[in-house]
Amino acid sequence: MPKKQARVYLAAEIAASLLSLCSGVAAFSPLPLVNAAPNAQTNPHYTAAISRLKQEDLQGAMGELNQAIQLDPSLADAYTLRGILHMGNRDPLKAAEDFTQVTRLQPKSAEAYINLTKSQLMLKDYRTALQSATKAKQLDPQSQDAALLVNLAQSLVDAAQ
Repeated sequence: MPKKQARVYLAAEIAASLLSLCSGVAAFSPLPLVNAAPNAQTNPHYTAAISRLKQEDLQGAMGELNQAIQLDPSLADAYTLRGILHMGNRDPLKAAEDFTQVTRLQPKSAEAYINLTKSQLMLKDYRTALQSATKAKQLDPQSQDAALLVNLAQSLVDAAQ
């Protein structure tokens, strides 16, 4: 195996290992569960999704989140939770779509960009992940998660060259 290919492969394997350690629901920001926006708590489907999550009914929670988003397409917390569930289901493309929507709805949220970065890394879209991680770091310079993701994405971009 040529040296460049080996570096890319090794970097990708390291990234995949790190992400597999943190790809569960716990690795993503619990903010929607804790600090839901006022409109989230008045959305009956969002409230039902939280109840279903507490009962570990992930499929039921997904259905409720879909309905919550239909009822209120501006509900960033619902997109965040649905994205987290997509990541748990190993569907980073759908997760990235949801996290992208969160960045549109909450452009000053570092957590939104951190979640988006994780999904982009799972998709092996390293350059875009680096851009998202850098944006998260700009929004929250103290974020250790953002700093780690910037370094990881940068090393993957460098290894791919």
